[in-house]
Parts: sequence; C-alpha cells; structure tokens
Amino acid sequence: FASCFGFNMPGGDGKFHFAIDRGGTFTDVVCKLPDGQEVVSKLLSEDPHHYPDAPTEGIRRYLEKYDKDSGIDYSRGRPVTTKNIGSI
Repeated sequence: FASCFGFNMPGGDGKFHFAIDRGGTFTDVVCKLPDGQEVVSKLLSEDPHHYPDAPTEGIRRYLEKYDKDSGIDYSRGRPVTTKNIGSI
C-alpha cells in the first residue's frame, strides 16, 4: 500500500511524510516516520463527535504520538504545526 504512494525510499530524512486516502466510510493514513519506519492507520471518514476532519486528525495523531522531542503541542483543536512535515 505504502509503495503506491512513493514511500519505497530507504531510511528516513528526519521529516514526517503522509499519504492519505479518504473514502466514503474510512480514511487510510500512511505515515513514513522521520526514522524511515512506516505506520498505517484507519479512521472513520466522518466522526463529527470526535474530530471535524479525518485526514487532519490522522496527521495530528501521528505527530502527537511520534514527535516527542520537538515540544510542539499537537492537542486536538489546535492548528497542526507543519514544520516537521516533509510531504502530504
């Protein structure tokens, strides 16, 4: 799946890279972490009681979980800082 989005490059470049496929029921979020590891998650495309936009929420969740050293607050409801994102 990830290689379909051009994630087949070896290693990491220190940035987060995202490929997102929003469907009618689910949104798939593929993330290449700064160290080169790839992770995949699936969210409901529509879940207004928990988040207003599934792609943004998927990105926010990965940054919140894996970007521990930057000190950036990725709490829900705040704008997502893009300085550590290499591509979407």
